[in-house]
Amino acid sequence: MSNVIGIIVGVVITILGILLLICWWPMFVGVFKGILPILLILIGAGALLYFISEIKSKLDVGKEDTTTSEGSKKE
Repeated sequence: MSNVIGIIVGVVITILGILLLICWWPMFVGVFKGILPILLILIGAGALLYFISEIKSKLDVGKEDTTTSEGSKKE
């Protein structure tokens, strides 16, 4: 019984959300225009940090491989 009530509540809230989005579309677009540049900056900065750290870790692994192979040659 509680699953049926949950489904009904979910449908009602979805319909209400769609109706309010249609009614407040200009305001939604204004907020979205304000948030979008900040979102793009944060996503871009996150991607830069991630890929720079990936490059650094690959370089560190390459240095470790070089020192390990040189160390085994000396023995």
